[in-house]
Amino acid sequence: MKRLGWTVAIFCLAFGLAKPVLAAEHTINNQKEWSEINELTAEIWELGKIEHFDEAADVLKFAAKDITNTGEVITLRPDQQRMVDYTLSDALMSLKNPEWTKENKLNKLTEVRLLVDALQTDYEPLWKKTGLMILEPFISMEKGINKNDSSSFHQAVNLLLQRYETVRPALSVDLSTKELARLDEHVSFVDLNRSAILTDENHQKQLEVAAADFEALFFAKKDNSEPSLFWLIFSIGGIISSTLFYVGWRKYKGDKEEEMRVPQKR
Repeated sequence: MKRLGWTVAIFCLAFGLAKPVLAAEHTINNQKEWSEINELTAEIWELGKIEHFDEAADVLKFAAKDITNTGEVITLRPDQQRMVDYTLSDALMSLKNPEWTKENKLNKLTEVRLLVDALQTDYEPLWKKTGLMILEPFISMEKGINKNDSSSFHQAVNLLLQRYETVRPALSVDLSTKELARLDEHVSFVDLNRSAILTDENHQKQLEVAAADFEALFFAKKDNSEPSLFWLIFSIGGIISSTLFYVGWRKYKGDKEEEMRVPQKR
């Protein structure tokens, strides 16, 4: 019995020592796996910029298999897994569609890039840096209302729909179901009530609530009961152009590539 007791004790000690080693090995392998995936998505983006869409599609098809097999994706809710699968397949389809413009294809590649980053990191994901891109249409809508300019207002609504679609896949894996549903409701409200928002004060107040919620998401505003300040901040300056977004995105991508040279713990 004593011999059996010593055997069990030794086994437990060995197992206890092995667990940290296995955990460390898993972390290293996970970092390496995501580093390779990030390199592939960066390559896809570069190929898209120079309009080598067929090559980008080939790399994306290869990368998609690695992405969907990561532990981060496997442990997602079923609806989140479907979003990942749809985002990857939709981007792949767009790259192979000759009728799609370069801008639309790059938007789809941006969806993939933001989604992959959201899956990889818990700290300051890239989608957080797209806040001004999302808020710009709200600012333009406010200006359209003040000037009674229905044309610019509708253009701003369309821009919001386009940009929210780009960011939404990343949000779907980082936000709770309730948080995402609230944002979806805001965007649907703006889209379905365009004409009423232009003329009705109550609808305009609902637009301000939507803008405040997006502002809180991207800029961590803690008290939504206070009047939103970004209307005042940005109404004085010019509207941020799509070109500025892409220039900024290149900077973010460069910063991310620099981080990938020194893999960090997820």
